[in-house]
Amino acid sequence: MKSKAWLVMFTLVLFPLVLFANGNKEATKSDESVTKVTGVFDRILITENGQKEWGDAFYNFTGLKLDIVKPEHNQYSQILSTMFAAGDYPDLLEIQTNDYLTFATSGHLIPLEGYIEASENFKSVNKDLIEAYRLKDGHIYGVPTYDGGGCVTYIRKDWLDNLGLSVPTTWDEYYNVLKAFTLNDPDGNGQNDTVGLTVPFQTGYEFDYYNRMIMQDAFFGFENKNGKWVDGFLQPEMVEAIKRFKKLYDDGFLDNEFFTNKTSTARSKVYAGQAGVMEYWSGTWATRFDDSAKNSDPKAVVIPIKPIKNAYYINRVGPAFAITKAAKNPKVIFEKFLDTMVDNGAGQVLFTHGIEGMHYEMKDGKYVMMPEPSNPDRPFDKAFSDPTLVMNNWEPLVPSAELITLSQKIQKENSVQLMLPQGGKTYMKRVGEILTLKQQIFAEAINGTYTVEEAMNNYKVKAEELGLTAIIDELNN
Repeated sequence: MKSKAWLVMFTLVLFPLVLFANGNKEATKSDESVTKVTGVFDRILITENGQKEWGDAFYNFTGLKLDIVKPEHNQYSQILSTMFAAGDYPDLLEIQTNDYLTFATSGHLIPLEGYIEASENFKSVNKDLIEAYRLKDGHIYGVPTYDGGGCVTYIRKDWLDNLGLSVPTTWDEYYNVLKAFTLNDPDGNGQNDTVGLTVPFQTGYEFDYYNRMIMQDAFFGFENKNGKWVDGFLQPEMVEAIKRFKKLYDDGFLDNEFFTNKTSTARSKVYAGQAGVMEYWSGTWATRFDDSAKNSDPKAVVIPIKPIKNAYYINRVGPAFAITKAAKNPKVIFEKFLDTMVDNGAGQVLFTHGIEGMHYEMKDGKYVMMPEPSNPDRPFDKAFSDPTLVMNNWEPLVPSAELITLSQKIQKENSVQLMLPQGGKTYMKRVGEILTLKQQIFAEAINGTYTVEEAMNNYKVKAEELGLTAIIDELNN
């Protein structure tokens, strides 16, 4: 990770769940003969892709039988919170990032730091990833299901070559590349039909993920500077970032549909050769960008690049695994499930690649993924753990494509680990409204409704009306 004197703390919109009811149903923890537990998971493989077979293989490997519950992805948080409200606690569960603080402060989860410290396997897991789940009470109630990963900048390398330009390393160089991509016919078709940069806007606080070259050291959300929480939107760095956005927008080098772009529409503009630069997730998206651009232009080359000077990428906080107080023996679950997930051996292979002969096989002395059972037109990608987001020093059996590996390397070596802000009632109640206000103020500054200074003054007044001071106090106490 990039070395900094402080860790950037970044806010995620956290939606309040229904209140948990009926106590915690804590059971004794002296039963060493636990052989079956109930687990509620979101990202585990679907039934059609061998969920039962995977569960059987896990049982054969660990001696622990998993009663797997997999709600529909788009209803996962709602169903999980409903189960807790009814007092129907599983032994083991996966928690989405946006829900972690709510569940972790519910009183129904087991602190895991003792098991983590005693685990040899977790010694190889990036410590920053684990610390992201530690609460103000000193306890860690979840462990990462994978390295959270983050975005990198993708650029049309063939356009750079066509114009005799190098990969930008400073803001001035980056600005000049976007200018040339817009004005100098980088695709050589004789038409004025390209723009330098496209980005999505309608992405909540994830807006920060996609715009690091312009944002640099600024943030929309709440951050911790020198040990104190502040509103990143009110920092001097954010004023300078807005000015950079406005200059690109006014000069026409930023996609003029920026305010209505979704991530999908922004991606499609790179694929179609309409835009030359976009920041998006590292990993498998590296090959998707390159392959999709080649579908439109066989000469297209899309590559990931390092951040420019004074900028850095972000490593997000991913979903977590947690153990509830309903578990008869949390130690057994930790050792047989969570430890197995990062054992640097056969267990991690099972969690990542699945079952040999069903999900992967040996061909010509190399491990290769087999066709996905539910969709034979595509290769199987993962059983549970993403092979492109490994959180320890394990090397997957099936190597990733060169562009995928490069994008991950760039992201990991140039990123700052996010942490989860821990606010109180005012934060939970108002954080969504403050996000909406920030988006409004940002838009007004970019489109010229107000000067940057006027817009920021408007934000100060309106944010205070929404309880900003109380939110900062909650975060710092």
